[in-house]
Amino acid sequence: MNRDKLLGMIKGKGLTVYEVIDDVEKQGVSMSSSTFYKGLNDKRPFKANEILALANALNLTKDEVLDIFFTELVS
Repeated sequence: MNRDKLLGMIKGKGLTVYEVIDDVEKQGVSMSSSTFYKGLNDKRPFKANEILALANALNLTKDEVLDIFFTELVS
């Protein structure tokens, strides 16, 4: 999980974390600010539905999703 890139995308789109969480909630995915920050700080992984909702809220490309949420290389 690339924390800086996710926060950079949010700020770069002129949004706040709370606006993004609100958009995620409107998509039917339950996410509190606590849940978001736990995922952001690697205290818990984001679930697949949360990643999809965040990607939709931020209009991320597939490459951006991979770059932000799947940073570990698997050999």
